[in-house]
Amino acid sequence: MSATPQESNGNGTIAEGCALCGSLDSRLVVRTKQRTVAECAACGLRALKPMPSIEELIAVNDETVHPFFDAYLEDEQSYRAYFTRKLDDLQRYRAAGRLLDVGCGAGFFLDAARDRGYDVAGLDLSSVPAAYARDTLHLDVTVGSLFDYQSPSGAFDVVTLFQTIEHEPTPVALGAELFRMLAPGGILMVTTPAADGFVARVMGSRWFGYRNVEHVSFFSRQSLRHVLEGAGFEIVLLEIEHGKRLTMKYVLNRLINYYYNHRTFLSNGLRVLRPAMFLLGKAALFEPWAHLYAVARKPAKP
Repeated sequence: MSATPQESNGNGTIAEGCALCGSLDSRLVVRTKQRTVAECAACGLRALKPMPSIEELIAVNDETVHPFFDAYLEDEQSYRAYFTRKLDDLQRYRAAGRLLDVGCGAGFFLDAARDRGYDVAGLDLSSVPAAYARDTLHLDVTVGSLFDYQSPSGAFDVVTLFQTIEHEPTPVALGAELFRMLAPGGILMVTTPAADGFVARVMGSRWFGYRNVEHVSFFSRQSLRHVLEGAGFEIVLLEIEHGKRLTMKYVLNRLINYYYNHRTFLSNGLRVLRPAMFLLGKAALFEPWAHLYAVARKPAKP
């Protein structure tokens, strides 16, 4: 099922232009957690209106990073199993070379890619996971925005963005910068929650993608294709996939955060849930048809 449009400004439209194509033709999709999501009629992108500033997004990240980073570390096995499958895919297209992981978190993917022979570097907005990646896994990880990274043009053979593009308020600029950083023939690999996936259709306005306070852009296959092809990439693969296997602790953490006041949760929720999460911690779930998965290539010649 699809989310039901709600009234906005008296006529059901949103005045702010689309962050992807600039169109003013959009409809309100949902209001949740004091946030408004609108869908562009031209390119299909769903995004927050108004779009938060980078400073506001960093402030939200600073609020949520510590408790969820602890849960992230405890779910390391599931992440590594998922990244193993992604590396198996990647090696079909680019078996070696210089690799940048944007939004690298604690560095589990980079660590596995290094073991496969890639020359790796990472980038993350948050200093907490970056410090773990550097100090514990001894990885080359930089804290900051992609736009401040200032790598030479064509510096990387592979760039990966796992569950990262949905945090970006300027997808056109992001696509252009990714294209610039990749060498001709280079591979881009992207995953993001699927706004046109099975889970999103079933949950409608209560879809977890909308309720994560760090998410600002919500992509369908149509809008993600628009980003990638608009930047100059050739689409190799674009599909909806199952997500990684999830522990019950991870699921409970996320459910409380998404469907309860996140600030109250951060101060009280984890303490209250800890006994239940301990008992259920070994239960495994998975996300059915929940994420977009794209592989794109920068053309070898202009």
